[in-house]
Amino acid sequence: MKKINPKISVFGTGGHTKTVIRIIEAEAKWDIHGLLGDSEYLEKDIEILGYKIVGYRNDITQLQKAKIMDGFVAVGDNHLRAKITDELISKGMKITTIKHPNVTIMNNLPVGYGTMIHAQAVIGADIRIGKGVIISASSVVGHDSYIGNYSHLTPGVLIGGGVTIGDFSFLGLGAVVLPDVKIGKNVQVAANSVVHKNHGDNVVLAGNPARVIKRVVI
Repeated sequence: MKKINPKISVFGTGGHTKTVIRIIEAEAKWDIHGLLGDSEYLEKDIEILGYKIVGYRNDITQLQKAKIMDGFVAVGDNHLRAKITDELISKGMKITTIKHPNVTIMNNLPVGYGTMIHAQAVIGADIRIGKGVIISASSVVGHDSYIGNYSHLTPGVLIGGGVTIGDFSFLGLGAVVLPDVKIGKNVQVAANSVVHKNHGDNVVLAGNPARVIKRVVI
């Protein structure tokens, strides 16, 4: 007899949505009910990877009636992802966590809701991962590190042991953070940069060694 999975709605219709869809399919814990667009101007007839846009994220009435209250926010922008997540939770949605089966995790670890861990990521022992985090393919997070809420590790990021990444931070392709370094909130690290010392909030880092090249305006 075929296993009947609970249904899940995916909130988002951009490129990141395609990644989320494939992880949900691979994990095989839910069946995707459909996609909900983040713009009222989207056409409902279009499909993404075979899934229809069934509504708009600012109106979940039909989901409430059908009792489909599991959801995942598939939005790459850190601050917008947080905003949408908070809105949906206030309306009663349960925002879940998704993890590709091809992930290496050293031990059970606390992971916040709305977090996505992609294929071939390696998560060390005694890691803490906040809510709404994106850990992309082939990223490595060393032991005893903390990844803050709504941060984003893009593919190939290497995080040493004992590192702290602040909320809403973004690490570009192949960026490296050396052991025991602390990065503040709203920090953007350019691709292939090597962060070797602590940095505070709201800065853009680039280079090897990484240096502050400008401030982030929120």
